[in-house]
Amino acid sequence: MAKYIPNNILRQLLFIAVTLLMLIIVLSNLWQFLPGALGAFCLYVLMIHPLRWMVNKKKIKKLFSVLILMVISFAVVVTPLIFLINMLTDKVGDAIQNKTEIQEKIELGLRKINQEFGIDLLKEINLSDLTSFIMKAIQEILNTSVNGVIQIGVAYLILYFMLMNYQKMENWFYKNIPLRTENLETLNKDLRDLVVSNAVGVPLVAFLQAVIAYVGYLIFGLDGAFNWFILTFFAAMLPVVGAALIYIPAALYLLAAGETTNAYLLVAYGFIVVGLSDNIFRLWLQKIMADIHPLITIFGVILGVNVFGFIGIIFGPIFMSLTIWMFRIYKLEFSNRNISEADRMTSEKTET
Repeated sequence: MAKYIPNNILRQLLFIAVTLLMLIIVLSNLWQFLPGALGAFCLYVLMIHPLRWMVNKKKIKKLFSVLILMVISFAVVVTPLIFLINMLTDKVGDAIQNKTEIQEKIELGLRKINQEFGIDLLKEINLSDLTSFIMKAIQEILNTSVNGVIQIGVAYLILYFMLMNYQKMENWFYKNIPLRTENLETLNKDLRDLVVSNAVGVPLVAFLQAVIAYVGYLIFGLDGAFNWFILTFFAAMLPVVGAALIYIPAALYLLAAGETTNAYLLVAYGFIVVGLSDNIFRLWLQKIMADIHPLITIFGVILGVNVFGFIGIIFGPIFMSLTIWMFRIYKLEFSNRNISEADRMTSEKTET
């Protein structure tokens, strides 16, 4: 006897298929706005507690509170980014025009290292190709940074509606997300810790490290010390190389200018003082914020720069952390539930 699929199931399958098709169409056409949505989410996590405090404790109108928080965050997040892009654009333009002169100065510095220590780095490095690669990489980062500014605009547009409707949104979240209450609370806390650690902790450590480096730039007479400080701040957010990506070229610059003693002292200062400060600040950060594994930071930065542009230095590790965090929530929701149900069944069999 032939078996037929019930009409109710067929209607459900058809509905799911149409819904998935529509979702694919929407996501495929709005995928480019994902960085803006992620940025809005990060800013929301950082602002929701101050917003509740302003609205519930201080009785400030919601609209006014939202506008104040958005203006403050815009000044803190966007203004430095625009300043950096403008500064780098000018510097890159000058560097492209004076590429030969810069290369000659670097070669002069490397020759002096060879004379002092007998290390011929010019044989190991194709300086012309390396310079061209660096210029191209910086230009690509700047191009993606322009897109990053657009994404920030998208983020603030989404953020406005999230903050204005935060109560409805959170009620929907707790009502419709198919997780147990205790796991939803864990989810809420973990999300905040991840975002704060990446969006606040990483830039904070980089800023403190850049300040230490800036002191060295001033002590050893580096021209344009403040510009080097800004570059060090953003380089310090990069994993592995970090601030060394800036203070080593700065030392070569001093060496090429004939400041041999200051150049060597700056390198020593960078490796000892700046490097030690990085470890101290990170240990301090781990005590008050979530501990993010270095590999997550490394691969998160690579992912973030490819997907989000320059601002991906911050958003990339957040995205990586959230991806890994999903496995933890799965384990809490399903593995622990299965264990508890197995224990309950075992106890029932024992009682019978």
